[in-house]
Amino acid sequence: MAMNVSLDPNNPDDKCSRYEVLSWINETLQTHFTQVEQCRSGACFCQLMDLLFPGSIDMSKVKFESQKRTDFKQNYSLLQAAFQKNGIKQQVPVKQLLTGKFRPNFTFLKWFRKFFFANERRGREYNPVEARNGQDIVQVDEPVKSPRSWKNPRESGIVRDESDKDMELNGRREPLNYDSKWERTFKWIRASNMGDNCAYCTLCDSNIILHAGFFDLKRHQQTQKHMKREMGGLNSSGRKKIENSIPFSETMLLFIQNHCLSSLPSRINKVSQRTASYVLGLNYPNDIVSACKMNPYCIYIYGQVPLDAESRERTSCHVVLVGFFEEKRARYCIRLLDVFQAEDGSSVSGCLHNVLQKFELPAGNMVAFYVNDQEQTSGSVVTHIQELNPRVIDLGGLYSIPDSACSAGLRAHSSQVQELIANIYEHFSTCSTSNDNIKVLFAGIEGLRDTSAPLSHSCEEFCVLVQRMLEMWSDLVSYFTSCDENNDKAKQICSQLENPKIRITLMFLDHALGPLRAFEQHLQQSKGSVRADLVQILREASGLLRSYASSFLRPQAVIRYLKERDPAILENSTFCLPATELSLGGVVEDFISAREEELADSFNVFHDECLAFYKTLTTSIADSIPLSDSVLRGISQLLSPAGRLKVTGKSIVDLAVQFGICSKPEDSAKLTDEFLEYQLVEDEEDTTLPLEQYWCNVLKTFPPESIFKRLVLCFLILPCPSLEAEKIFAQAVENGDVAHWDDSSEDSDTDFTKELDSNDDSSLDHTEVKTSPMRNGQMKKNRGSTAEMDLRKNGADDDIWTSGTMHEGSVRGIYGWESSLRQKPQERKVFQAGTGTWSKPVNPDKDGKPEVVKNNARSSASNSTPSPRSGKREQAYHDGKGYAIGELVWGKVKGFSWWPGLVVVWKGRVLPVSMRRVEWFGDGMFSEIHTEGLQPFAAFAKCFCSKSYEGLPTYKNAIYQILELAAERCGKNFPPSEKKGEEVKAMLDWAFGGFQPMGPDGFLPPVDSSASKTESDSSVSDYQPPAKRKYVFKNRQSAQDYTRDQMVHEVTVKGRNIEDFCLSCGTANTEIFHPLFEGSLCFKCKENFTETLYRYDDDGYQSYCTVCCAGQEVILCGNASCCRCFCKDCLNMLVGAGTFDKLKEVDPWSCYICLPSKCYGVLKLRPDWSVRVQEYFANNSAFEFEPHRVYPSIPAHKRRPIRVLSLFDGIATGYLVLKDLGFKVERYIASEICEDSIAVGMIKHEGQIEYVKDVRTITRKHLAEWGPFDLLIGGSPCNDLAMVNPARKGLFEGTGRLFFEYYRMLTMMRPREDDDRPFFWLFENVVAMSAHDKADICRFLECNPVMIDAVKVSPAHRARYFWGNLPGMNRPLATSLTDKVELQDCLEVGRTAMFSKVRTITTKSNSIKQGKMGPLPVTMNGKEDYLWCTEMERIFGFPKHYTDVNNMGRGHRQKLLGRSWSVPVIRHLFAPLKDYFACE
Repeated sequence: MAMNVSLDPNNPDDKCSRYEVLSWINETLQTHFTQVEQCRSGACFCQLMDLLFPGSIDMSKVKFESQKRTDFKQNYSLLQAAFQKNGIKQQVPVKQLLTGKFRPNFTFLKWFRKFFFANERRGREYNPVEARNGQDIVQVDEPVKSPRSWKNPRESGIVRDESDKDMELNGRREPLNYDSKWERTFKWIRASNMGDNCAYCTLCDSNIILHAGFFDLKRHQQTQKHMKREMGGLNSSGRKKIENSIPFSETMLLFIQNHCLSSLPSRINKVSQRTASYVLGLNYPNDIVSACKMNPYCIYIYGQVPLDAESRERTSCHVVLVGFFEEKRARYCIRLLDVFQAEDGSSVSGCLHNVLQKFELPAGNMVAFYVNDQEQTSGSVVTHIQELNPRVIDLGGLYSIPDSACSAGLRAHSSQVQELIANIYEHFSTCSTSNDNIKVLFAGIEGLRDTSAPLSHSCEEFCVLVQRMLEMWSDLVSYFTSCDENNDKAKQICSQLENPKIRITLMFLDHALGPLRAFEQHLQQSKGSVRADLVQILREASGLLRSYASSFLRPQAVIRYLKERDPAILENSTFCLPATELSLGGVVEDFISAREEELADSFNVFHDECLAFYKTLTTSIADSIPLSDSVLRGISQLLSPAGRLKVTGKSIVDLAVQFGICSKPEDSAKLTDEFLEYQLVEDEEDTTLPLEQYWCNVLKTFPPESIFKRLVLCFLILPCPSLEAEKIFAQAVENGDVAHWDDSSEDSDTDFTKELDSNDDSSLDHTEVKTSPMRNGQMKKNRGSTAEMDLRKNGADDDIWTSGTMHEGSVRGIYGWESSLRQKPQERKVFQAGTGTWSKPVNPDKDGKPEVVKNNARSSASNSTPSPRSGKREQAYHDGKGYAIGELVWGKVKGFSWWPGLVVVWKGRVLPVSMRRVEWFGDGMFSEIHTEGLQPFAAFAKCFCSKSYEGLPTYKNAIYQILELAAERCGKNFPPSEKKGEEVKAMLDWAFGGFQPMGPDGFLPPVDSSASKTESDSSVSDYQPPAKRKYVFKNRQSAQDYTRDQMVHEVTVKGRNIEDFCLSCGTANTEIFHPLFEGSLCFKCKENFTETLYRYDDDGYQSYCTVCCAGQEVILCGNASCCRCFCKDCLNMLVGAGTFDKLKEVDPWSCYICLPSKCYGVLKLRPDWSVRVQEYFANNSAFEFEPHRVYPSIPAHKRRPIRVLSLFDGIATGYLVLKDLGFKVERYIASEICEDSIAVGMIKHEGQIEYVKDVRTITRKHLAEWGPFDLLIGGSPCNDLAMVNPARKGLFEGTGRLFFEYYRMLTMMRPREDDDRPFFWLFENVVAMSAHDKADICRFLECNPVMIDAVKVSPAHRARYFWGNLPGMNRPLATSLTDKVELQDCLEVGRTAMFSKVRTITTKSNSIKQGKMGPLPVTMNGKEDYLWCTEMERIFGFPKHYTDVNNMGRGHRQKLLGRSWSVPVIRHLFAPLKDYFACE
């Protein structure tokens, strides 16, 4: 259905001129309308509807070339029927339109233009001329004279330049669009509010209509009116009028004088009204008010800004600025709004209220505000603003978290440390000392001047001072020990330095304040105009609170606190970690262990102080963050292009409610739909673009009233550091119009030059263009004499373009000098058809004939003397049917979808008419095919088959080959990628986007390719992919590569942050955090880590190192139920040299995950690793569903055996995998009704499985008796769900209804919200089910499935859907060393596999055949044979003879296997559970 729109006379976006409308319709339909009334036949509207909604109008019935009134009515009847068909409420005013009057036709055209943009489908190819079969839309004759003609320009709202008065304009010239590059030449112009076809002269205060573009501006510059103003020739009354139109207060002028003139090219003694207008913007304040009324905005308030005024009373002021997002320029804009003076907080609030009323800024659009004067005015200002808009957000506290949290912690719990620092500083400032350490200690520290609370306001300075004191501790002790014995202050300091409790407190503060300091450093490094910094800051702010809460709270309490922000959780001792697990830092723990006896008495007190310090920091941070943890993470994920799939629809609605955008259920539903549209659309935007440009491109596709668009704009205007006053003021000035200011702008206020004689025309250039009346829509150009034009080219270079002699009647250069210049042709790439070789670019300027360079792989002899085959000739095609030699085409052969190919020369004596010889990409085979069975390769979207692409490797390879060839011909380059799939995706996006920028013409064969004679008939068999193209991004700094040894040196010696390096390889080009240890992972190591972290060997331990997921020699953890191992390289490099050999002597050895979190070299376990590792592997495949509950990993010593309930158990695949992985299974209850399956489970597992028969007999009472369970697994029968079954009954009938038995069990077994016990579940079913059945299952299970095909780890295809909450379900399926992935590996001796992979094995015996009438997969003694039972067992991953019970025959055993799961797949899914349950 169509989106209905209406014209709003108060909306500036709905206002447009006739020229904009005519330009739009001419460009869209390739027509030549010059007047609005000429469109009244209705044919253009019918074709626009066909463009928007294909098939809505029968184009054969539209009268394009008629001038009859009856035909007009027929066209409008077709249009009205199309409106009703598509749900369009707008009525077509046929009678008014047929009158031919200007007003109704213009109004309907404007409405249709807005309707078109609201419903336009971008990327769709549409040829308007072909759609109307080459007919022209005839312009209707005898138009009614428009009442608002050029004779009354003021009435029509169009202000013309005076130089245009001599033109007889009747609307036949098509205006040009404004080009910002012209501002480089003409400093006095800027974009006009009247549309893109006008320019605004800031000197004359008039708009210039652009017909000839550059020449219009040049001619306006030569008018007397403009020259007077440019020379400063305003009379006193004119100057007074300008000054009165922009009344700036003396306070504003003083502020501009002292804080805003650094951006001007020269210094000014005193700021005038005119200069202030350039600083604030020539359209101030109208442009600011207009932007704030239509879009969200943010208020900045800076207090106590000094004024350098003569009056002593005016010492400071308050500055109000406003920030909003400019979509047209794709930037965040901060503008100066007003300046006022106030004495106290209440008067500040009143003055701010007056400012908002003065400029009529709507309080409902205010999203956030920032106040820098926190102590004096923040409270009253915040209260007042929140009275105006309760939803407004105060972000001032967010960016002052480091200083405020540090200050709160030090004031409450570090009196001894502050006393020591104050005493040392007093000694330093009062006593003359030559000790260099004392001087270095306080170098650059400014916060100690406040003796009442030294360093309480600067986290950075305090951390620097603490680090310096710890580094020179022994030197300080020796210095103060050597001081005069009569110096009591020195003795006191010496006793403090010798107190181990003070020293250990300093060590703890250095560790505890580390995250705050890192956050503050990031705030200082960020740029407020770059929105990408905002995403990272919000993410770090969320992580900061999480990090401190994890330092002293249990994992479940951390999750609860982040969700509820309840201070009672912090005070509850049961939620706090024990003293041994409190995060004190590795240095502190080493110091305690070294002086254990000395600190024994004070350790408990020290622990309590550390715990209280953490609580104070956490409380202060939570109070300073105005938004919840989920909101902060939601904003950062939504704004990040890479995180759009991680956000759920519910979280988006919660964000909208938080910001006051959604208040009705229908608004929430609309927002969800718009967000899903954003998520589901193909990612066409380049994610390497700046964040502002990316979102500008995305938001263009949404209408102005879009709720999702408004929500994103709310996030984009949030204040972002750096928020220093002078930097913000500089941004505001830069966003004004100081770029148009020059010395004459200031001089015009005081100096006057001699006025030019109004009758003197000598100032006009003698080459000025004169126009004669237009005929037939063409303008004739006359010149009185031959002349040359000396024009500068738009660009960085200074090339001079000179036109030749231009005679009368020449039309060259009328519509802009750029289009009249002859451009140097680009270099061509010549393809020689039939050889598959590539030629070098040929420069046509060098020689008339391009030189073809042969492939070096061929010998020169064969190239020069081709040997044609006897009896056949190579012939070119001359039948006029198209499809020349070398052209890329799609061909249709029976039994195949449209296949990409290349037209090659015909082989044979006779060349049939309309026949072509085509070589197919992918397999190199040939076909002789009629031209009716061919399509040009440009029809990519029409002919591309997604099913073949997903299912046929040959087809996929063919697509890759032809796209690479097309890209080579077009000169199109794609970013290099380590994975071929990413490059292919980029190619497909390019193809579906219309092969831009060159289009389909770019990959056409060279003109002379048909005449080329070659020695081969193949172009694909010898196909050589072109060399990979490498890109160098000049504006992007490449990260320096480090080895791990260099990384350790950078961290330990140079003080670099370990988070800046990949912990696995040492590179600084990081991709994501390491989930277990402090540090990061690069892209390559991330892929390896994701695939191998949960891979286990037969002994139950990890296959690879826990740190790097590699390593050949590892040491195993000795703790029960811990399956971790660490490699020799990681231990020796990260912990210390020789560590591996030392640990081999320790028995049993506890790994670094089982040990308390502290630094071992540079290796340090994250305090919240148990939560981080699960979030790292979280399944975010669902758009519209809430993410699954994340259960933190359980420490090894607390893990217990697992209890499982298996529904539709089959042959006990779940139990088999659990035992293979080494789990201790306390109880395994299985529901199964097949006696043969029960027999297999009972016999092969020796009665360890408890069977309970039919699932429908299980009640809540049974679950209470058997449980509680830790894992629920099952896969209901797929007979009535599989699409291959023509008699299927669906989900709600037959065996399909058994799904609801699984859902019933899941509902009864799920733990309550306050129950921290981990509970996991898994449901499996067939992939080939109907879409509505799949949607119903997703709706009940509240998640989307993960599709896993066993063909990656076994010789047989077996694609299945898996729903569940198991950690890491969506991680890639990787092959282990024990997996048999080739069919030959599964066969008995003497048998040969005909295929490496086989079809899905089902319960049907004919599924063994490779196709309905296909061959069997095995040969034995030269004859085809079925798979044996033992071979099928190996294919599924079962042990040999697993189903050999009760003398079952081959058919029965295949049925059991056909209903079972693939063992390697279930092993892949169950492996992460080893972090939760006990293992043997």
